[in-house]
Amino acid sequence: MKTLKNSLFAVAGVIALCTTACKKDASLPASKSSHVSFQLKADNDASSLTTNSTFSFIQGLAFTSGTANISQFKLEATRNGSETELSSRNLMNVDLFAATPSIANVSIDTGFYRKIEIRVVFRHTIIGDIPLKLAGSFTTGKGTVIPIEFDLNDDATVSAEGHDVHVTSTSDLFALVHLHLRQLERGISAAELASATLTNGTIVISRDSNTAIYNKVLANLSNAGETEFDDHGHHGGDDNGDDHGGGDNSGPGNGNGNNGGDDGSGHH
Repeated sequence: MKTLKNSLFAVAGVIALCTTACKKDASLPASKSSHVSFQLKADNDASSLTTNSTFSFIQGLAFTSGTANISQFKLEATRNGSETELSSRNLMNVDLFAATPSIANVSIDTGFYRKIEIRVVFRHTIIGDIPLKLAGSFTTGKGTVIPIEFDLNDDATVSAEGHDVHVTSTSDLFALVHLHLRQLERGISAAELASATLTNGTIVISRDSNTAIYNKVLANLSNAGETEFDDHGHHGGDDNGDDHGGGDNSGPGNGNGNNGGDDGSGHH
């Protein structure tokens, strides 16, 4: 009889333990995610030149239209002390001067992201449109207005850094990369443009035309970006303790990376 009692107590204990374990597992918070939307927009803003810049922008030069075929947006950062990398797919025919730029969306886990760097990757292909095209005009010192066009015929990457960001499950993150076209003018003078070779009345700057100027623009391209972060759709609440180590949820980003993103389809 004593043996039977002990057995019943043992079974009851096992059932109680299983019930407790099941309740504990059911109460674990589900992993949360949000979205980051990448955008690229160009500007001729002279204020993008820092106060300690060692060059002056070219008077009379302004780009008024531009189209980009972006191979990839990449976000590299650290989260929970580990390197993380998110990337989008192709984003084609982006109007760089549109009021609302085209968007590439990528899923992102919630938490604090530090040392963020955004990279806009341009890859030249034998077939298809060129990665980047800019068009505008150049007014010479004598008042002559000449159309100007820049055609990127090589692979290139624009990198931009900024502050840490806090991604929550109640908001979407927008990463807008400003392409400061004034930065492309570093090391180029108005006299060089005025004496450039014309193609059907246009200053065409490409790998095959006005090559010396093209190489300078290409070298400047990687440092012409600046990232602006913004979060939308915040409705309160938190992300149930994802990587609560400090940092803020505003401003730009700074970088390193490895945890892939997805679903980077572009739309207008």
